[in-house]
Amino acid sequence: MSDEGSMFRGQMLWQKAQAFAVALVALVRDLPNDRAADSIGRQLFRAGSSIGANIAEGYGRYSPGAYRNHLSIARGSAFEAEGWLDLLVQSGYTSRELGELLIAQCTELQKLLSYRMKVLEQRKPRAPKDEEGTYGTT
Repeated sequence: MSDEGSMFRGQMLWQKAQAFAVALVALVRDLPNDRAADSIGRQLFRAGSSIGANIAEGYGRYSPGAYRNHLSIARGSAFEAEGWLDLLVQSGYTSRELGELLIAQCTELQKLLSYRMKVLEQRKPRAPKDEEGTYGTT
């Protein structure tokens, strides 16, 4: 593996997203074997595991704009995962304590993603302004 390819793995944001996905693996694995739990679990895992994947994919893009776009997708997935977690708790498929713990992790990811996106937006290059009268009037 190249040094460049593994650089995103050193980022705290990606590490927290991966830790969240690992916690979801354990949760989904322990869900009861019924259609509703299976359906919610699949949706939750899809949304939660895509957070880290989008952070990594965006990091691998060549432009800050593309990276920011992938962070935005990851942020949306974090909110989606929060919704699925709430549904699992409300439906009685997981304990309120575990649900709150995972929702807190999810909320932290949402905040970190928002912050990273704002930082990238501030770094965005500005287009030069045209100055009046500089284009040779004769």
